[in-house]
Amino acid sequence: MAPHPQDPGPGTSGPSGPTHRSRPRVRTWRRALRALAPPGRARAAMSGGGGAGATAGGVAATLPARGAESGAADGREGVLHLPPGPRATDLVEDRGPLAPEVLLRPRQGRLGDCWVMAPMLAIHETAPERLRALLQPEDCGIVAVHLPGLDAPIRVDRFLAADDQGRFQYSRRDGANPGWVGVLEKAIAGHVAGDYTFIQRGLARYGFQLLLGERVRTDLRLPSAAQVLAWRAEGRAIAVSTHPLSPRVMTAAGPLPPSHVFAVVGADPRSGHVHLRNPTNPGPVLVLDARSFRRGFLSVDVTAPLR
Repeated sequence: MAPHPQDPGPGTSGPSGPTHRSRPRVRTWRRALRALAPPGRARAAMSGGGGAGATAGGVAATLPARGAESGAADGREGVLHLPPGPRATDLVEDRGPLAPEVLLRPRQGRLGDCWVMAPMLAIHETAPERLRALLQPEDCGIVAVHLPGLDAPIRVDRFLAADDQGRFQYSRRDGANPGWVGVLEKAIAGHVAGDYTFIQRGLARYGFQLLLGERVRTDLRLPSAAQVLAWRAEGRAIAVSTHPLSPRVMTAAGPLPPSHVFAVVGADPRSGHVHLRNPTNPGPVLVLDARSFRRGFLSVDVTAPLR
């Protein structure tokens, strides 16, 4: 696009002599995440942060009267409310268990937020107590979510996105109600973007960072089975990401999905096979030989020891 006549381009001269325009900064996921999630981002979507009609990053927040009343009644910060999002039509209260003694695996729903859900699954496979520690139930179905990077918790109700039949559409405990998984996903969506829609693209390293408050190691060199076992023995959570051409790699569960994140849960040092769990169906273990693993995946993200 040509520069505006009144806006000299790089290397041109203005009325006061040569002008130098700085080159625009390259948009990266790190800068995008920082722009989306400054401290206190979710507060604009809370009933205590401006009332009905408040927005988060220009996205209108739905603030039902029940949430506004509960937020005002306790005299503290308001409760986060989000609209149903791109693949839901209503908000339905989740009345099932929140976080029983045994935490079921997290399962990704109809949102493309594998960059959050695969790290959550990897942490669950490694140190599930880390996830339980993020949640503090309050009265009236409110849950305070303590994301490590925030100075104050995000208070979330349990009205979650559903279709017109009342079926929950987004993340859940595998084989059960949304529970702690849906609450945690809602808090992250509100904090990062103020809406479910805008958490559908991201990198696994930022999912780990949101859940742990720690930077993780990203490597384009994929680990061997022996390295995977060494990391797992150290109590590290591991996630690997596919690339756009990954569907060319066939597995026992069909072609690998493109631009998707899996949790790494183990390996076989004798055969070199790597064991994975897919957040969209976390129950079965997907076993890949070393060649398919190298062909199908682009990068690996590894946390510090979690236990």
